[in-house]
Amino acid sequence: MTRKLLLLNGIAIIFAVYHHAIYWAITAINFWGHRFVSNATPQLLSSPNLFALFLRITDQIGGVAVPAFLFVSGYLYGFSLNRQIIGQSYRFILKRIYYLLIPYFVWSTLTVIFRIIEGENYPLARLIRVYLFGEADGPFYYVPLIVQLIVLSPFLFRAAKKYPLLSIGFVFSFQLLSTITWYFKMLNITPLTPLIFFNIFKSSYLFSHSLWFLMGSLFFIYRENIITMIKPLQRWTWLLLILLFISSQIEFQLLINANGSNWLNTQSSILTKGLYTLLILAYAVFGEKIPSYQKIEYIGANSYGIYLTHVIVIEIAARLLYHIFPYLLGQTVILLAVLVFMGITIPLALMNFSKKFSIKPLYSFMWG
Repeated sequence: MTRKLLLLNGIAIIFAVYHHAIYWAITAINFWGHRFVSNATPQLLSSPNLFALFLRITDQIGGVAVPAFLFVSGYLYGFSLNRQIIGQSYRFILKRIYYLLIPYFVWSTLTVIFRIIEGENYPLARLIRVYLFGEADGPFYYVPLIVQLIVLSPFLFRAAKKYPLLSIGFVFSFQLLSTITWYFKMLNITPLTPLIFFNIFKSSYLFSHSLWFLMGSLFFIYRENIITMIKPLQRWTWLLLILLFISSQIEFQLLINANGSNWLNTQSSILTKGLYTLLILAYAVFGEKIPSYQKIEYIGANSYGIYLTHVIVIEIAARLLYHIFPYLLGQTVILLAVLVFMGITIPLALMNFSKKFSIKPLYSFMWG
């Protein structure tokens, strides 16, 4: 199971890099059109054509990355905390959090410096939010989220072990409530006064993402039972996946029409979240015969370092292409391939270089 989780981590980090590379592909189409000649236009994104569908579908699939990371973490922390008392659990947890936070602070600081060079201002209140909530750049939210879940993991693990159905129902209800506020925003709806309390769930990734971490712990505890229950339902699982996929794409178009924009991040959609949940479950249950891919497993083993560094790498790469090779900006598929390749290989090269030429503690501070 460990190798299968490493493979899932490797696939997830590739998806994460792709998902964030799409931001720069959309930026090129919307704002950099004067630098190249191409059929890719802002208007093309808003209609259901093959080009737009390709971007929407691949971006949606790429968005499964963080749910997959959380599932893997939930499983591994379930394994690590099994049969440990609370005191033992927190000695292990504090050490793990230390090695998560140090690289996070390093790369958050480097990102802030990069933004200051670009001309942004960082008053004290904003700096506090950068480190406390992961606001150095969009994907950094993951680190405060996983730290919160790790701190809660001994209690989540015991709840999952003792009350599996109640605990999964509890966190699912939080995910559902956090999704409602997203629909209000997408549809430009101001909630009625009795519904204002939904704003409590608006900005909390803990409410919207804890389901997948708990799923991982539940899968560790009840793995054989879950496989025995779901394996005979393989055809129905694939059918439900197809239905969720199609319905989520229809929802995407309807929301674009209602919102008036040409692109939306639909990771917060309840249909998309359902799709992610079922995709991860299908991989865990039906993926026993997936062959080993050592290179992807190697990428998976280094996924945290890649995650922290790839955002600034692909941004610099995209901006360099803007100035040096603007023609490529209009070749969206090639642009995405180049950004993903650089977003994976450059962090790995930096990690290998620092491992080879620096002392071990420094490597841990930089990459975890």
